[in-house]
Amino acid sequence: MSLSGNLKTMDLAELLQWVALGRKTGSLTFIRNKSKNYIYFKSGQIISSKSNEPTKQLGHFLLFQGQITEVQLKRALEIQQQTRKTLGNVLAQERMISPETVQAAIQERTREVIYDLFLWDDGYFHFTANSYDLQELIVVNLDVNSVIFEGVRRKDEWGRIRKVFPSSDIILRLCAGSDLKSLNLSPLQRKLLYHVTQGRSISEIILELHGSEFAVTFELFQLHENGVVEVAERPAVSVETTPVSAFNQGVALMQTGNHHEAIEKFQEALRLDPHNTEADEQIELAERAICHELYTQSLPRHKVPYFAVPVTSLTSYNLTHQEGFIASRINGACDVRTIVMLAPLREIEVLQTLDRLIKLNVIALR
Repeated sequence: MSLSGNLKTMDLAELLQWVALGRKTGSLTFIRNKSKNYIYFKSGQIISSKSNEPTKQLGHFLLFQGQITEVQLKRALEIQQQTRKTLGNVLAQERMISPETVQAAIQERTREVIYDLFLWDDGYFHFTANSYDLQELIVVNLDVNSVIFEGVRRKDEWGRIRKVFPSSDIILRLCAGSDLKSLNLSPLQRKLLYHVTQGRSISEIILELHGSEFAVTFELFQLHENGVVEVAERPAVSVETTPVSAFNQGVALMQTGNHHEAIEKFQEALRLDPHNTEADEQIELAERAICHELYTQSLPRHKVPYFAVPVTSLTSYNLTHQEGFIASRINGACDVRTIVMLAPLREIEVLQTLDRLIKLNVIALR
């Protein structure tokens, strides 16, 4: 049995209860713009989850928690590529973290993938019965009711947060007279405040910390509630256009090889109609085509980026935060493949950023 719909008409709590009460075995797929998330069930119980979002991967999740360093993640990913073992097994076998820490992180990461789905206002979902290979999953065991309880709580909390922080593009600042020395701050809050003092937006802080939108924004909201930070700058509100022929325009652009413009049109089509799985498939095809072009024409996987200008001159190039983040990972030793693996960004975003830095003559390859 299958079931499809939109979270606008059937919310996630109802959907999970439908699976649990029916003691169903199968998978739920959720699609919104570039995000794809999966929840797997056996006899109505949640046994696993997956996501294509980099910050939901185990390595980046452990980075955000402070359990491993970026150097350790790089080493673990290299070993994983050679051995084909799971990242968790590699981390434990290399004694970077204990097996117990790995298992706890897998449990928590599985929950976080699902909790974040409660924050989606809309999105396409599809349930397929008996649709997975158990050998390909990292199996956990989660109680559906406890997941629903926490997910609904976070959704309510998110509503409060969004009234104060309407988007992740806002910039915060320390409140006048804040005495940080007298505050009992957690290590994460100290990291957040450092980035606040650097004038970074919430989305930029999320990128820097390899974190999830909810986890970072929630902590910043707590600091706001306690009078430590305040909103310094809000982004301008833009008027969104929604052309009816977006999908057909995207197809025409694909046929002429204009993949970047085609993606914009397909994304517009998805915003208009989240059920349009063809648009989602076309986005994947276009992104794969762009990645292939970049790998073959300008960014071979084995090539090593290095700075073509003095590092001290980077500020004069007015790099975006994403460009600056990728630039900070260039050390003359990591190749393109490694930088793609380590960045908490999608493959296409990393490659396009590297390509822009090359065109700016900031970096070169050897």
